[in-house]
Formats: sequence, structure tokens, C-alpha cells
Amino acid sequence: EEDMYRAADEIEKEKELLIHERGASEPRLSVAPEMDIMDYCKKEWRGHTQKATCMKKLPEKLISRYNWIRQWKLGLKLDGRSEDLVEKIKESLALLRKKWAGLAEMKTAEERQMACDELFTNEEEEYSLYEAVKFLMLNRAIELYDDKEKGKEVPFFSVLLFARDTSNDPGQLLRNHLNQVGHTGGLEQVEMFLLAYAVRHTIQVYRLSKYNTEEFVTVYPTDPPEDWPVVTLIAEDDRHYNVPVRVCEETSL
Repeated sequence: EEDMYRAADEIEKEKELLIHERGASEPRLSVAPEMDIMDYCKKEWRGHTQKATCMKKLPEKLISRYNWIRQWKLGLKLDGRSEDLVEKIKESLALLRKKWAGLAEMKTAEERQMACDELFTNEEEEYSLYEAVKFLMLNRAIELYDDKEKGKEVPFFSVLLFARDTSNDPGQLLRNHLNQVGHTGGLEQVEMFLLAYAVRHTIQVYRLSKYNTEEFVTVYPTDPPEDWPVVTLIAEDDRHYNVPVRVCEETSL
């Protein structure tokens, strides 16, 4: 996909410069330290609730039923023997639960900013969180697919999700899409809907490249439940996202 703002040679030069400045021994982070996070952790995910207990058992439950989940490819930082997969996913889900609850308990934006700055300086934890969120997405995809197969009413995006030649069932979705997310690929538009359903948050995106069109503000899902918290993103294009974190004084040019 073409970058609307930079030429290919500029992108490659920037990558080389970053690697040179950072040094080979320093971690490669996908989120810059100066980036902040939206106040979206409004619901606590406690460690001893029924929901938390259910999430601890989720990896074993799914893998015992869907053996193809063992084709899950962990990132290089988390890679290990295939028999370690269940434990790796459990650890990732536990970390997500801990970070989510911790951020939800913080009262000020400054506290959350410091916590997120610290989080995104730890490459291993960052990739672990990727795997946890992707696993929640896969779990939700399986639920939607099973409902569709049983003739139940499902959100329209899930029909589109499984209408693709590369993801006509959850197994293909894992192999051809989710395995690449966070490593060599990102989320496609239809997968943004799945992400929203997986974390039960409305994702509102201001797409700068679509200014003055009906697509300038895109909401995932299009008709979200009223009790879902809202996360707001600003997209330069369909690959580069920014998170607004401060209330700024309005100015005019």
C-alpha cells in the first residue's frame, strides 16, 4: 500500500537512520516514547472476577476444540516450543489483564501517560500484549463464525470477514491474517470491526486523507452499544495512526 506522505526511498532512509541512532542492541519499538494513550480503560478487569477466571481457561478450552490454533506464530521475542503455546498465551492474557486493570485504576491523565510511556519501552511486554489482543480477536471470530454457521444473526462485518478468499473460516483468518499482525502486517478495515468487538470498545477514527468526504469519520462498529467506551484515533492513512491525548485550545489558521 502506497504511503501518501513519504516516498519509498525516504522511508528506507528513515529506517536506516533510526537503526543507526538506536544501535543494534536497543529494542525496536512500534510506539514512540512521546506518544500518549487515550483515556479508554474505563472498565476494570479484575483478577478474581468470573470474567477473569473464564479468560484464564480460554486458551486451553479453545485449543482443545480447535487443534489448528497450534499454528499460531508467536513473535520472535516470544517464540518457543509448540508445547509452550498454551502457557505463552496464558501469560500474555494475564499481562493484558494486569495492565488493563492498572490503567483503569489511575485517576489522572498524567499517571496514565507515564504508565504507557513505560510500557512502550519494553519490547517483550508490548509484543506479549499484541498476542493477547489477537487471541481475543480470534476467540470473538470463532464465536461469530459458529453463530453464522448455526443460522443466527451476526453483525454484517463478520459476513464480509469470512467472505474473503483468505479467511473463509477462523483457521484461515489465523494463518493468513492474525499471524502477521504486529510483525509484518497490520489490520485491514474489516478487522478493525473485529478488534472493536473483541475489546468491547468503540473505535472512532478521523481519517485525514478522507477530509471533506463521508468517510472522514469512521466508527467501528457502525452501530455500537451505548455502554461501550470510545477510543479516538487520528489516521494519516490506513497504516499510520495517532492517539489524541490532550484537550488543546482551539485555534484558527
